[in-house]
Amino acid sequence: MTAQKIPLESEVVIWLQQCIETDELFDAIQGKEAVLSLADLGDQECFIPAFSIDYISRRASAEAARHVLGRLALLEIISINTSISLTTGEVLRPDILCFNSETKTLVVFEVKRASDTERQTVTELAGYEQELRNMLPFLGNFDVCFVVVAADWSTLLVHAVGSMNAWSGKQCLALRLTSNESGFGLTAHLPEAWHLTGSTNLPPEALTSIDLYLAYKGIDQLGDEGAIGDHGNTDEDDERWPPRVVLSAMDMIARSGDRAGSHGFMMLWRDVHGYGRGRWGITLTAIDPYAMYAWCRDHGLPQRESEAGAFLNNRRGDLLGQTPTTVYDIAKAAYPMLEEHFDPEFCGDFQWHLKTRQYRHRVVPTRFDFWGSLGQHAREFVCNPAVRHNYMPFVSRSQLDWTDPAVAMTLVANLSVGVPFPRGVIKCSDAFRVGRVLGDLAVAAFNATPDREHAAKIEPLVEWAQLEALRYAIEMKQMYDITEEVVTPMPHLSTDPSKRFEATQELASWVTSYLIGPHHPLHQACFELGYRHAIVFDLLEESSRRHLQSAGADEAAVLVRQILVGVIGRAEGSQGQVFSSENYLRFMGFLEPYVSSEMDRKNEVEISDAIGDIDDDVLLSDFPSLIVEGIDSIIPVVLHTTKAPFHGEVDWEWLKSGVNALFESGDHCPAIIFSQDGTIGSGRLQEPFRMVSPISNPGTEVYVIDESSRLSIAIKMSWDEVIEFHAKRSHGYSQTASHPSAD
Repeated sequence: MTAQKIPLESEVVIWLQQCIETDELFDAIQGKEAVLSLADLGDQECFIPAFSIDYISRRASAEAARHVLGRLALLEIISINTSISLTTGEVLRPDILCFNSETKTLVVFEVKRASDTERQTVTELAGYEQELRNMLPFLGNFDVCFVVVAADWSTLLVHAVGSMNAWSGKQCLALRLTSNESGFGLTAHLPEAWHLTGSTNLPPEALTSIDLYLAYKGIDQLGDEGAIGDHGNTDEDDERWPPRVVLSAMDMIARSGDRAGSHGFMMLWRDVHGYGRGRWGITLTAIDPYAMYAWCRDHGLPQRESEAGAFLNNRRGDLLGQTPTTVYDIAKAAYPMLEEHFDPEFCGDFQWHLKTRQYRHRVVPTRFDFWGSLGQHAREFVCNPAVRHNYMPFVSRSQLDWTDPAVAMTLVANLSVGVPFPRGVIKCSDAFRVGRVLGDLAVAAFNATPDREHAAKIEPLVEWAQLEALRYAIEMKQMYDITEEVVTPMPHLSTDPSKRFEATQELASWVTSYLIGPHHPLHQACFELGYRHAIVFDLLEESSRRHLQSAGADEAAVLVRQILVGVIGRAEGSQGQVFSSENYLRFMGFLEPYVSSEMDRKNEVEISDAIGDIDDDVLLSDFPSLIVEGIDSIIPVVLHTTKAPFHGEVDWEWLKSGVNALFESGDHCPAIIFSQDGTIGSGRLQEPFRMVSPISNPGTEVYVIDESSRLSIAIKMSWDEVIEFHAKRSHGYSQTASHPSAD
């Protein structure tokens, strides 16, 4: 059998010329509908944007393809294989150069007939672009489109074009060339070039930060600067607003971060206890790529070993923990403005999540800004219709944006520590955490009411607690909206100082009575522990043990023991015991010195006496991590019956790639998870589902976990069955295909 003849580039160029001249190029591209659908996923009414590291490259290539495809009609050919150089003696010859007069866009076509010429592709495109910019100064990235036509999309070419779209801001359409007896054909191709990391959040250790403290040159020198605007407020109120020059400096820093290709955010804060040195500071936080690599290597999906990887791993001790130099450089871009009024000084070079613990007692978050990929995510998030009308309706009502702490703090926390109540279920640990969050707000709100002077001193505590409670309330509102059992309306938090404490109490009562419900007494107990004794756990985190007794540590320890008695009685036969989960084994190892294997664990009196020997300090210190995680391995989650989710398009190829990555990593029970909160994703089967038989081919079958009812189930399905299941689930199982809303 003879090998298929590879066509000459000149033959392909002639064919493309004919397609352009007859305006048939767009129609000749196969598979474009799938690419356009992928690019439009974020525009769906029910779609809430999430920041996915692994999805950046795929999404960027899809959006670039959509942009270029929209400019392939009514093209005028400028040149074919002739030099566009402005300098005599230089030769720069794009295969085809076109112009779209409707959009005033230049379109450069480059044809590669074989893999032996692909190394030149990006070099050639960069050269052509430079010369076009020389001819048309200040031409924007969206004003020049590239179309790469190749029969062989090898690793190098895929990575090169994928990088152009994802990280260089270029607009490049990748087309795969086919040829047979009937002629040539073109198929849209997505050059992703990204090895899945398995990271769903930004690891806390990857968010390194520095503080730019703005010490006054002279405390009276700002008198003429004014504040954000003429608010007509008192002098005391004016002190709460940053000077204009500080806001301008933040804009300068964010734009500098974009130009530097950095990715991060900053928080402007007011120092309540500045003692005259200054009132304002800016915390700049950037994603540390070396910390990201270390996390992915230790916790993510497996990677092939290489000399580059070995070098980074061996040098991780030298590379991790410090804020990248780039962050200092972008901050200094604002020095010419700041130094007229302040003595800027850098301090506090350590991780964001550690810094926020200190700041709860000292500073009030005032304004945020983002740059790089985080900036793009923040802006898209705020502009998203589902966010503005459903997820955060207060954004639209109050005309807020990503710079407001109520929006930005939720974004930052969800990016780093994850969304509260993952997948829309409530574990005992979730109940404990939300109890602590509302407890912190209740304590702060109660202490802020006696007098104005005391309220000013604890303003940071109130503001931080309010922002975190808002983050949890947003997710609880989503759970309430889709849950059939919970019909009692969810109370709202209040920012009114006179109503804040009462509103917090009402919300706490609703959580335990309705969202958790009386059928889950251990979840209720964990919530009450966190809510009524939040200050005890705060003091333990801050190593302030001398105030524990006055804060009610004895009562908290009693409640922990009551919870343990109930949990230990249910340990026998639990999923944690059956599958010997790590959290279960750690928990039982903790209890082993006190609860022997000979004891009757159903005998509450005997168990109560045994755990009475555990020191109160040990119980309380270990409860937020070791103990409550062990409880999670024994006590099932709170599941609700959810309403049918909105119908939405799904990137099934992306989910398949995640399943395949899990399979190749050695997990032969990958699953597609339909969560209670409406999200759909790929993941690992967890206990008690891992007793099932493994799948043999991830390209044809996968496990499906459906959490939309009060009983979570796992079923092996073909991919066609998964897609059909999603369609039926989205339409509530009762609507027919001919129903108008199903179209």
